[in-house]
Order: sequence, then structure tokens, then C-alpha cells
Amino acid sequence: MAYYHIDWKPKPYPCTKAEREAAAKRYNLLPSDYKPFENDGLAPGDYFYVEPYNTECRSPWEPYDYPSERRDFNDPQQFDAQLYLASGYNPAKLKEILKGQPVWYMLFKTFAPLFGLWFCLSLGQMYCFFFPLKAKQYPHAVDKENHYTFEKLG
Repeated sequence: MAYYHIDWKPKPYPCTKAEREAAAKRYNLLPSDYKPFENDGLAPGDYFYVEPYNTECRSPWEPYDYPSERRDFNDPQQFDAQLYLASGYNPAKLKEILKGQPVWYMLFKTFAPLFGLWFCLSLGQMYCFFFPLKAKQYPHAVDKENHYTFEKLG
């Protein structure tokens, strides 16, 4: 089990200029480069904001310290970096995918398969593709024809 090191925990959100400079120094950034998250109640303390990028957006030919993550030792890490791994969310590709598509077309692409599945399932309920089963045969059944008995043998 991994334990959270207390030095890695972000401090409270910086309110004064001195706190902002101390936070910039703590994260090895220039005070002009340090920009914290917006304080909307969900901000991760004094952790700095890094523009989101996926590891696919970085050069594959660079000699990185961590080649699988395409990052070096002292690179600034995003707060939610696990979302932007190579197999994760890519904000750059999202802009390419959604470029020039109207909202009605995106909604149609979302709901048309769901409607088609509902239509096929309801059609399958109306026209069954299997033979109906015969009524179960119990000793107290109304049918007087005996196909087998419940008496003990021997």
C-alpha cells in the first residue's frame, strides 16, 4: 500500500502575493509563470495550472526520462495527469473530431443507435422466433392424459 507523503500535498489556496510567490518557489516556477487553478471550491490548493495535453502530443523521438509517459524528471505534472495518458483523453483530438459538426448531427449520432436497438427489440417481442412451450405437466393438472406417473417404482 502506498502512503501519501505530506510534502507532496498541496497547501491551501494562495490569497496574497507573498503566498503566491512562496507557492511558485515551492514548485520551482517563476512567479510570472505560476498560475493556480480558479478558486471555485474544487481547486487543488496551491497546485499550479498546466494546460491539458496528452502524451501523444509530445515528440516520440525525444530521449525522455520516463519514455512510456513521455516526460522528464522535473517536468510540470498536471493535477489530473492520469486522465491524459496515451490511452486516455486527448483534448487536441477532440477538437479535430468535433470540428464543423452541428449539434443536431452529434445528437442524431448518439440517439439513432439507441432508437434502432429499441425498435429491433420491440419488433422481436411482437414476432417471436421460437416455438411456444407446452404447458407443464403436474399431478394436479387439468389435462387428464397421463404421460408419466409420480408413483415410486419397485
